[in-house]
Amino acid sequence: MFRYYLGISIMLAIFAVFSLFLSTNPAAVATIYIGIAGAFLAIAFITSGPESRW
Repeated sequence: MFRYYLGISIMLAIFAVFSLFLSTNPAAVATIYIGIAGAFLAIAFITSGPESRW
């Protein structure tokens, strides 16, 4: 599950970079994407232990 959530987090970080160039309100959109990416990164580290393998 770690790689799955890490992949989503990296994808959202890339979306944030693209939103800086393509959005009409880039700071707000990029902040939201980075926040969600951080949440998925936290979930990735929580589910990375052997005791939480599903």
